[in-house]
Amino acid sequence: MVRISLMKVYPGPPGATPTFSFDAYAAFWQQVGYQRSLLYSLGVGAAATFLALLLAYPLAYYVAVHIALERRARRLALLAAPFWTSEVLRMFALVLLLANRGALNAVLRELGLTTAPVLLLYGDGAVLAGMVYTVFLAMLLPLYVALDRLPRDVAEAAALDGAGPWRRLWHITLPLTARGIASGVVLTFLATLGVFTAPTLLGGAGIPVFATTIADLFGAASGRWPLGAAFGFILLAAGAVLAGLLSLAISRAGPAPE
Repeated sequence: MVRISLMKVYPGPPGATPTFSFDAYAAFWQQVGYQRSLLYSLGVGAAATFLALLLAYPLAYYVAVHIALERRARRLALLAAPFWTSEVLRMFALVLLLANRGALNAVLRELGLTTAPVLLLYGDGAVLAGMVYTVFLAMLLPLYVALDRLPRDVAEAAALDGAGPWRRLWHITLPLTARGIASGVVLTFLATLGVFTAPTLLGGAGIPVFATTIADLFGAASGRWPLGAAFGFILLAAGAVLAGLLSLAISRAGPAPE
């Protein structure tokens, strides 16, 4: 793929000697639309990662702390079961949920909150929901591992000293699980950058996700593989840098539990 990204044309004429250049990488900086697409993908990926963290942390905490040890494996299997199915099937399930005649609109009508269908599909909100659903497991499992290793005696000692639940969460639980949070954030954020099923099915043609742009370049019949390969490495580099900064910022919040 590195070689293809540096070629002027691929696939070229049979028997022709390939020529190399950085034209494919330069094209990214020459088209504002490509840059906006990348920034949009980084932004929606960061938002999906943040939402996944907010949803997964209390769930992982409940399973790791409040579920008996002999029942945890069963609970984790139930949580992971939806992710054993195809991503496409899960996205179509969200389409049925968010459609004008879907379950959410039906509930809103029954509650008398609306008479006309609320447009939930084909927008940023639907894409964000689809991304969170797609990458949720990548956030849940690292958080569960970190919380499962959390020393119980530290929190119990703080409770005996009069620290309330929120103070224990802020000063003990979060710092001691910071490395697990950082791992979940990195894995989840990098996973969001490669998601294109959710934007395609839930966002429609107007959502400029960079992964979809790359897929379109590889699917084109005009020999645009060098652009697709170059843009793939640009996405990888931008995501790795941002994920590394996020991981560094979070992991500095506290030490890992021994």
